[in-house]
Amino acid sequence: MFSKTLIMDGATGTELQRLGMPAGSCTEKWVLENPDKMLFLQRSYVAAGSNLIYAPTFGASEVNLAKHGIKDDMKAMCRDLVALSRQAAAGKAMVIGDISSTGELIEPYGDMEEDELFRIFVHQAEAIELAGVDLFGVETQMYLDEARLAVKAVKEVSKKPIIVSFSCGPTGKTLFGEDVCDVCSELEEEGISAFGINCCGDLDVLCSVLERLHATTALPLIAKPNAGVPVVKNGVSVYDFPTQRMGEYAVKFHERGARLIGGCCGTTPDHIAAIAEALRKI
Repeated sequence: MFSKTLIMDGATGTELQRLGMPAGSCTEKWVLENPDKMLFLQRSYVAAGSNLIYAPTFGASEVNLAKHGIKDDMKAMCRDLVALSRQAAAGKAMVIGDISSTGELIEPYGDMEEDELFRIFVHQAEAIELAGVDLFGVETQMYLDEARLAVKAVKEVSKKPIIVSFSCGPTGKTLFGEDVCDVCSELEEEGISAFGINCCGDLDVLCSVLERLHATTALPLIAKPNAGVPVVKNGVSVYDFPTQRMGEYAVKFHERGARLIGGCCGTTPDHIAAIAEALRKI
């Protein structure tokens, strides 16, 4: 599946906010109430060159939906969210079933029992699998133990490829201070198909992380950075990273082993188009 370089999509949350989603909304609920906005966004990514788009099931786990009082709607929501992305892809792009961090900490660091978190991931993965995705993406992960549970849960219900990406801070480590190379090695043993970084605002740090990963794993690498670090203007976080520079960095990511390249917070269809154009030239 990853024998050639594939273009991923860009931001969902920040772009939906630009299209009218109020801050603090339950994204999954808002998308289903405003499907035309999601269709417009994802069709724009496909038109820009995306070969892979994430279904908007990012927060569609029972633990996250419970915060909005709609826990019991999880299965139907996953089904409808994936169907929306399949409609947008129209056979021109693969659809990734998105599973993200729950924000919960496993005992003894938090109150969540390991078995309970595993069950939550299994329920979400099963609903996404039944909805008919092409592969799974375990993304924006913060620490190894939760990511491993999510991967095992997907493998419990599906034989489809699983790609995994972590957020990282300015040190190039996970948000819990784990070395990304060690994390990659652990998850490679679980049978994942690609590994990398998303939601990183320092693109030079991302280059350094990819270089280290490329030296220690044969897995295809993922590079899905933010549009730089946002600046606050009139109380609002604004991303103003030039689209041309994103294309230039995409080439750097490719040189360091990245074969799945897209964007995260603040990136737009224009950034994805710049990435696609830059990679076509190499």
